[in-house]
Amino acid sequence: MLYTKFGQDLQRSFTGLAIAFATIILVKSLTPALPSLSINNVDKYIHVIAYLVLGVVTLPALPHIRPVLVCLGVAGFGAGIEILQGIINTGRSADIYDGVANALGAVLAVIIWIIFTRYVVKYSEIRENKHQ
Repeated sequence: MLYTKFGQDLQRSFTGLAIAFATIILVKSLTPALPSLSINNVDKYIHVIAYLVLGVVTLPALPHIRPVLVCLGVAGFGAGIEILQGIINTGRSADIYDGVANALGAVLAVIIWIIFTRYVVKYSEIRENKHQ
């Protein structure tokens, strides 16, 4: 896939982004929740988006690991946070649906990434054929 051809500098940049974003998710998930408007399940959409972004920056950070394993790792990270929320008394509680939303975000990241890389590879091949 395309992202396996990234240079070391770009890979390091994505690694930094993945670590930073995972840290933000971890800190925000384990600190007391701020009072907010209760809109039906809006937090589930936030979970999906957060883990989708985490997955998209983690995939090129780990170019030699199969996307399905990256997906499992990102989803496992989300499940671990949900378990911690149930153990640590931070005013938050573990929620199975948050875990499902986390996993959905990770799966969507892999699907989007595979489609994106196939499109870019196909486009690159077309450009190469035009120049030959």
